[in-house]
Amino acid sequence: MLKEAVVNTLEIVGGLAITRYLTRRKPRILMYHRVVDSPFLPGISPKLFEAQLIYLKKNFNVVSLNELLANVKKKTEKDYQVAVTFDDGHHDFYTHAWPILRKHGVPATLFTTTGFVDKKVWLWPDLLRMIILAAPPNNYRLDGLGEIALTRENPLHVWNTIADYCLTLSHAGRMVFITDLAFKMNVSVDAEPQEPFAPVSWSELREMKSEGLDIGSHSDTHPILSDLSDEELIIELEYSKQRISEEIGIPPTGICYPNGMARDVSVKVEERARQFYEYGLVAYPAEISMKNIMRLGRYAASSNISRFKLLINGASFHVNHAGEYK
Repeated sequence: MLKEAVVNTLEIVGGLAITRYLTRRKPRILMYHRVVDSPFLPGISPKLFEAQLIYLKKNFNVVSLNELLANVKKKTEKDYQVAVTFDDGHHDFYTHAWPILRKHGVPATLFTTTGFVDKKVWLWPDLLRMIILAAPPNNYRLDGLGEIALTRENPLHVWNTIADYCLTLSHAGRMVFITDLAFKMNVSVDAEPQEPFAPVSWSELREMKSEGLDIGSHSDTHPILSDLSDEELIIELEYSKQRISEEIGIPPTGICYPNGMARDVSVKVEERARQFYEYGLVAYPAEISMKNIMRLGRYAASSNISRFKLLINGASFHVNHAGEYK
């Protein structure tokens, strides 16, 4: 409440307009994942998402990602540029996000995980969340973590604890751990992700493409790319591009790296990505420039409207050594 009051005061006295003006030449790329209204799913409610788009349209020059990058390439100094991006490709992008984007005439790029859209794989954070939400409350002894107490009140806390541990494992090790977790928690896992974790379909993507949606790659199976062998890395980069080309009819020009923190995108990942894509996006506010074209930064669109306004107006930009923003 205090932060909201401070932000409201800044708006009234013109403080946000000042920071917005001072940072007007710095293009912003916003990062969204899901537009859902659930306390157990990560994302932003449809109502809040619409409010954010209205705020952006009123105060910024909302352009497509391709236009923003074209302006950067030409060194066109266009003020207040903001582009909207989404990761993963959940079905609620089609049912919730896209209708709101079209209503307000806001262009967007959706970076799809092709194996997820093909229903070959779960996104591991979703699979972990599904298991924890379905598991009976109990004390569970887990390898590498010790005893974890799961209650009706703390599933999100448990998810955060286990997800942080999963990030320390290799891609293969992570899936072994999650499979074992499902067994220990006595939860059966569907072969294909079901609602509310289901993906958008290729036919829905083609429909949205015809209506103006830009579609990029988010890899094939959503591993942390810096953990992969060179052969595995090439497969993830090339196959996802191939699948999008086959289904949509146009090859994607860019990739958004899974997880996307600084430690997840090595020099080798950038070099290999450059062979298949014209640009790459990370999940923290790195510089947006041609010299940084394979590591373009983004800002997470906060589910707190006050924090959203601070970030988008340039009033709260801080990045730590790991590429994580505060």
